[in-house]
Amino acid sequence: MKSIFQWSKNLNIRTKLLGGHTLVIVLAVLAGGGFILSRVQTTIETHIESELTNATAGIRHMVRTAAATSIKNHLRAVAEKNLEIIQAVYQEFEQGKITEHEAKDLCRKILFSQTIGRTGYIFCANTQGIAAEHPNPGVTGKRFMDRSFVRDLCEKKSGKAVYSWKNPGEAEAREKLVIFNYIPEYDWIVASASYLDEIYAPLNTVSSIVMGIVALIFLLITGSYLWVNRSVITPLQSLMKRFDQGAAGDFSVRMPVTTTDEIGQLAGYFNRFMDKLDVSRRKLESEIRMRKKNEQALRLSDEMFSKAFRSNPAGMFIAVLSDSRIINANDSFLNITGYNLMDLLGREILTLDFFTPRQEGRWLFTEIRERRPVKNKEIVFWNRAKERRQGIISAERVMVWGEACLLAAMEDITDARRLEQEILKIGLRERQNIAISLHDDLCPQLIGIEVMVKMLHQHLDNAPARNTLAGEIGRTKKIRAVVQDAIHKTRTLSRGLEPVNLADRGFDVSLASLADYVREVFSIACFLDWQLDQPPFTDDTEATHAYYIVHEAVHNAAKHAQATRIDMVLTRDSENIRMEIFDNGNGFDFSTKTRGMGIRIMTWRAARIRATLAFEPMSPGGTRVTLKIARHPFDRNA
Repeated sequence: MKSIFQWSKNLNIRTKLLGGHTLVIVLAVLAGGGFILSRVQTTIETHIESELTNATAGIRHMVRTAAATSIKNHLRAVAEKNLEIIQAVYQEFEQGKITEHEAKDLCRKILFSQTIGRTGYIFCANTQGIAAEHPNPGVTGKRFMDRSFVRDLCEKKSGKAVYSWKNPGEAEAREKLVIFNYIPEYDWIVASASYLDEIYAPLNTVSSIVMGIVALIFLLITGSYLWVNRSVITPLQSLMKRFDQGAAGDFSVRMPVTTTDEIGQLAGYFNRFMDKLDVSRRKLESEIRMRKKNEQALRLSDEMFSKAFRSNPAGMFIAVLSDSRIINANDSFLNITGYNLMDLLGREILTLDFFTPRQEGRWLFTEIRERRPVKNKEIVFWNRAKERRQGIISAERVMVWGEACLLAAMEDITDARRLEQEILKIGLRERQNIAISLHDDLCPQLIGIEVMVKMLHQHLDNAPARNTLAGEIGRTKKIRAVVQDAIHKTRTLSRGLEPVNLADRGFDVSLASLADYVREVFSIACFLDWQLDQPPFTDDTEATHAYYIVHEAVHNAAKHAQATRIDMVLTRDSENIRMEIFDNGNGFDFSTKTRGMGIRIMTWRAARIRATLAFEPMSPGGTRVTLKIARHPFDRNA
């Protein structure tokens, strides 16, 4: 049973539709036909048996009546279905139109002329097997005890029986049904007989009709199946074939839409699906090609990055932003810090005592987390040997293996800064030496010359030939005035060349001297507005760079801007030391792309002390130079 179920389950839709519809309809027809056949058979059997029984009973009753009360009473007891005919014959007898014998012959003729079915009839026989009455006059009076059914009639006398009988001219015997009753008064057995095939002729007709209906239904089912096959199965098979072609990679296949029914709608859906699938395929192929190119470019980029990372002369490291774990470092970084790679991998750089102070490192990571790149930030760090070093670092945010990281590049500028300090000190020493030489050597010599010229002038003025030497005396006065002017300028120049010495003079005193120098040398009003409550610097290098930035800005305004007033303002807030130099001159040409050496040196000095330098025009005229020196919360000099 399970195998049959599995077999039926694997049948195609065509067979399932045909088999299912046929089975349901045939079962319905057979069930309905069987029910109708059984009902018709029962009805016919009951009707025939009742008809034969009634006919036999009528004949028996008629015979008994005739025996008791003559023809009058006999005709009154005719069977119900012949009552009216017998009554009419009786009325003619009463009217004297016919005799009793004629009435009997007429009734016999009428009764025997009636058939049961098509050829069935009524007959009478006695218990000796002799035919007393029969529709065929040639049979009446003959003995038929040699027939088995006659013997059965004589033995049973009442009941029914089925026997075979062959009529003259027929090829085969046919079965007949006989129903009989016994009249003891005349020793008659009244029987009604009819052929079974005639009795069941309506049933056969019904069977033929049922079979015809079944055949018609089968033809209708076959036609329906062919129609369904053409309109449903064939398009579905065609659609399945196109699906198979699509699955094989042919996205150009389409289904022709010839109807508007469900199959047509399904074909339309299939075509739209294939259209979208084709578009998606093209887009996917384009994305795949682009991804391959991107992957190739990424591999090339990774290779280039890896090589650039490894071979970069600047020290580089990559650390996870969330916890500062180092995941890679190049050889230059290892050389700068003195660590080896295994000591750094997986370690948190903020816990290595690398940044000094540590707040500087935390600030760096905070800036990168907030997507603010850091460029050329000067830092102080400790190497593995616990040596305090100076560096410059730049950092960016990058994604490594799906994780946000910090990519940093740094250089050790300790030696460069040390060399700068030495060069700066040498320059300051040379300036100091020049100033000392001018003040202590050239000035005394000039003073000596001025004294000698003065004595010569006195000598000439007191000489006897004073009148003749009047011209020489005037020239000595001019020489002395020139020498005095040279002495004044030499002193001023030596004071301008004197370097800033915070320990001896202080930053504020140096700026005040610069203001006095500008007023004296250039005859320009120059003022210092000092709004600080404490010295802004504790480091001579920072103070020197800041002083010479202000010095250059003031001299530019005095020499080139044709200013009549210059102001120096120093303020401070929680984050910055702010120095501003204002003038009311003719301004600065900001449209020029190139800048002079003085401005480039000012910019370089600002970078050395981690400051920002800005030049702004003022209204209606003049220039503002602003120097801002940042002071972070972790700066110990703040």
